[in-house]
Amino acid sequence: MIKQLSIKNFKCFDELNLELAPMTVLTGLNNMGKSSILQSLLLLRQSYHSSDKLYRNIRLKGTLVELGGAADVFCESGSDDLMSFTLTTIQEGIITLYTLRGTFDVATQTFKDCYFSDMSNATSVSLFNDNFHYICADRWGPKVVVPLSEYDVIHRNLGKYGEYIIHYLLTHGEERFGDPRSFLNPDMPLLKESGKSLLQQTQAWLGEISPGTRIEPIAHRDIDVATLSFSFPYEYGYSKYYRSTHVGFGLSCVLPIIVALLSLPTNGLVLLENPEAHLHPGGQSLMGKLMAQVAAAGTQVIVETHSDHLLDGIRIAVRDSLLKPQQTAFHYFSRNEKKKIKVTTPQIDTEGRLDQWPEGFFDEAVKNLAALSSRRR
Repeated sequence: MIKQLSIKNFKCFDELNLELAPMTVLTGLNNMGKSSILQSLLLLRQSYHSSDKLYRNIRLKGTLVELGGAADVFCESGSDDLMSFTLTTIQEGIITLYTLRGTFDVATQTFKDCYFSDMSNATSVSLFNDNFHYICADRWGPKVVVPLSEYDVIHRNLGKYGEYIIHYLLTHGEERFGDPRSFLNPDMPLLKESGKSLLQQTQAWLGEISPGTRIEPIAHRDIDVATLSFSFPYEYGYSKYYRSTHVGFGLSCVLPIIVALLSLPTNGLVLLENPEAHLHPGGQSLMGKLMAQVAAAGTQVIVETHSDHLLDGIRIAVRDSLLKPQQTAFHYFSRNEKKKIKVTTPQIDTEGRLDQWPEGFFDEAVKNLAALSSRRR
């Protein structure tokens, strides 16, 4: 598990040491650096998987992130010309540091003297192996067809847009939680009476978020695409199956999130951007509860969100003893009086209560209620 991420001279951060937990929530106003935290992790993974293993470089452009050139990512307020990232991980009680750094050359607008620390044990870290999922904010919504990719599915890759989700379910959907031969984490939260396969549990959790919903994934291998259809409770059982383009955005957008959370082994890592997109408030709260249970089961979840409902779902999970307070980290990103990024970390107790609510930290509902209840002028 990643315990700490240290950043120097990357984008808006001249220096930052951020503690990470099994369930880490990144929140704050727009343009405060939340996405840069996820991008730094993705940049580490992308650079590690560079084709040149002996001389790994800072790979700014790749399949995970497209960050432009060196001048686009180097912090303009940096006190020197060194950009670096350091991961502190703990595996079976052993603490290990992994570092990537490079020197920004103003003349050539590139990074030189790039250095990756000893990575001989990196395959045991979920950020660098196949026990990893990243679903971006710009994930695919309803599509008539989606692609198949044997290579990605074999390597347990859903695609950052969730584009391989149907192929993934068709390939791994029959794997069962609790089966010793299965890749899946046996401690994952299962909905009772819904079966123990990945496909059954995915459908069950989707049916909780959108009551009663059923899915039908189909591969059309002769043309190398897949389709997904949805069926809903009807007066006499269930409706016919409808193609995803005739169904609301929420179902197609949330499905990759559910699979990403459920489909990893112990010590996996899931990075999520705005998983609440297109979900109704009740679904957002349920998503927070699912994330909390997944984190408690041993899969690290790092999420960027603007949803107070998702936050409340996590808090309720802590109150219900589904997740320990020390397994959570809430980081609120803002700017101080000098316009530098400031990170505030409210602490949660066993009742789900936070010890502080900084200005702008999910307080808009309270402000709106105050405005509505105040006297007209």
